[in-house]
Amino acid sequence: MPERATALVEGVDPGYCMAGWTKSYGVGTPGFSNILVIKTDPLGVPLWSRVSLGDKDDEAYSMVRTSDQCYTITGWTKSYGIGIPNKNIFVLKLDASGNPVWGWVYGGELDDEAYSIIETIDNGYAVTGFTHSFGPPPYPNILVMKLGPQGMLQWAKVYWVFPDHNQDEGYAIIQTPDTGYAVVGRTKISGSTFFDPFVLKIDQLGNTQWVKIMLGEIDKDEGYSVALDLQSNILAAGFTRSWGTNPGNAADMFVAQFGMNGVPFWSRTYGWTEGDEMVLDDRSLTATSDGGSAVCGPTTSRGPGIPNPNFLILKLDPAGMPMWGRSHPSPYDPGLLSDVPLPMIQEQNGGYAIAGWTNSFPYLGGTDDFHLLTLDQNGDRPVCVEPQDPEMQETNWEPCEMVDTAFSVVIDSLKLEPVEVSYHPICQESTAVHEKTRVLPKVQSLQMQVTGDRIELNLSHAAFVTVKLFARDGRQVALLASKQFDAGKHELMLPADIASGVYLVRASANRVNVRAKVVRF
Repeated sequence: MPERATALVEGVDPGYCMAGWTKSYGVGTPGFSNILVIKTDPLGVPLWSRVSLGDKDDEAYSMVRTSDQCYTITGWTKSYGIGIPNKNIFVLKLDASGNPVWGWVYGGELDDEAYSIIETIDNGYAVTGFTHSFGPPPYPNILVMKLGPQGMLQWAKVYWVFPDHNQDEGYAIIQTPDTGYAVVGRTKISGSTFFDPFVLKIDQLGNTQWVKIMLGEIDKDEGYSVALDLQSNILAAGFTRSWGTNPGNAADMFVAQFGMNGVPFWSRTYGWTEGDEMVLDDRSLTATSDGGSAVCGPTTSRGPGIPNPNFLILKLDPAGMPMWGRSHPSPYDPGLLSDVPLPMIQEQNGGYAIAGWTNSFPYLGGTDDFHLLTLDQNGDRPVCVEPQDPEMQETNWEPCEMVDTAFSVVIDSLKLEPVEVSYHPICQESTAVHEKTRVLPKVQSLQMQVTGDRIELNLSHAAFVTVKLFARDGRQVALLASKQFDAGKHELMLPADIASGVYLVRASANRVNVRAKVVRF
């Protein structure tokens, strides 16, 4: 059954802590989802895991490591709070060993959802999402809650575009140097068919200071991530189908930089014409230690198995110019090749860790699994990384008006219990958590030799083998084999119609991968 990682922080001790949801563990599965939290060591091996006890859907979407060395998580629950089975917001704090410190549920009679949490300078918390319970009906309104260190509500406000209110949703929040906040999300202005991304700046009490919106009008454009760079500028990221390389047909990532007064300094898209490049999480954008930023998301333009998505990571300088790009492809069969990156962090050593989900590994059952990978400070790792260089375009932002009003919520409680999960290494170093261990025949030896147009495989044991041909830019050119092979030697031929150039042949059998370069004259 599926699991998806939607939150990631560096561990209190060396390692990582991920949160998300599962339909494999806990009460009510597989019919309902439960919150899943996993703490790993530096190599991704699970040390402890926790799962929620609710009998209906409960899902985590954002997490922060706190100054007192704990983990605080937010999301939504249909199991606890007022108005169930409608959604309520939860905020849950765990200590460094995964033991619950406190957990509260906040909400009204209708659906209320949270997608981003931060620790504030007073050791409290700020949460954003959207609500149907508060603000003008019937559409959702942006929600921001300020909580004290013990999770008690200090103030809460809703925001909506004025006067063209339709759908307004918050997905990411940061605290700014003036002790206020910046919120990023999406809004659908009345009369429009499509969403547009917004950046909302509020003061420390939640009063609106300024709003900027990127009007697209051609197709949907959405904001999902926000960060503060070393120059105290606000960075926002998401995706657009109205701007970029192929408006109206494909999505490109965007990243924009704003001054504290709302003046946009630059705003650019990054992508290719063939497919979609998207930002989908509140922490897909991170400010980096060199004054620039890094952003990640799925790409359906580059890497094997397209149009199924692969990981895409871009490093930008302080002016938003690309410094390097990397894709992390899945090396297995087409049809099981969805790899979606969500949160990303820069580690203290300058490298990067990225979490999300994958269904690219048939021997795990082919369902969605937690996916964790690490890269060095240049975006590299020993295997499974392809260099990428997306095209870049400019976008525009315009002023917008929002109004706000305060509201009160009803508070309930929420708990987790321990659960044991297993893991499996992929690409030698990254890991994915799965529901059970499957014992597979181990391939002791897989050898490959390419001579001219002839590919020779030599297997020590019978195994299911996949052989693929890739262009230099990571595009899959051909699937040469995907079937069971007996032990011994086997011969394949390169396609007769491929153009001149340099190619890569990759053969995979269970957990063994081999590569060979091919030059077609």
